[in-house]
Amino acid sequence: MNVTHWYDGLFYDLMIAPHQDRAFTHVRELIPEGATLLDVGCATGRLALQLAGKCGTIDAIDPSMKNIRIAEQALERHPARNVRFHHADALQFLDREPGPFDYATISYMIHEVAETERNRILHSVSTAARKIILVDYLVPPPTGTTKVLNGVVEFLAGAEHFRNFRSFLAGNGLKGIVERAGLSVLSELKNDPPSTHILVAARKAG
Repeated sequence: MNVTHWYDGLFYDLMIAPHQDRAFTHVRELIPEGATLLDVGCATGRLALQLAGKCGTIDAIDPSMKNIRIAEQALERHPARNVRFHHADALQFLDREPGPFDYATISYMIHEVAETERNRILHSVSTAARKIILVDYLVPPPTGTTKVLNGVVEFLAGAEHFRNFRSFLAGNGLKGIVERAGLSVLSELKNDPPSTHILVAARKAG
């Protein structure tokens, strides 16, 4: 399958991805040296390449071929033997390579898929990885310019994308998704960077 949005590829890499670096710094701090990582919805590979020097192995997946091509070009410019990019969604990839992984990351993508798909992704990834780090919009969002700007950006992403974003907000964001998936919240960081929620989750013991 190939899921393509108008903003995928070079536009995403130049105009959107650089604004995620502050959150990615926090993600880096959460992952120990030598950990195996599954990066779900890796987009153009920015997080995976930033973690290459810290992780043991990284499998980074995305359903958009446009994104994967940009990621592979970046990997050619900055070779990292422990990073592999895959054109696949989470379910396809985990059917072939079920893990286990020490960590999985899902950053800035869970809000753009339908609710039923979110549940399927969380179930599959939580089975394959010991801990999941999720990064997305903070819900409820802080008031002010950032809230308005985020809404405009999501609206411009397209009707289906905006519909899924609104259901993400209505469902209490990451906290609601994790609770409905039956996972435990291990730690959280809110509003750093502004309007961002970073949450670490895992399957409940027993």
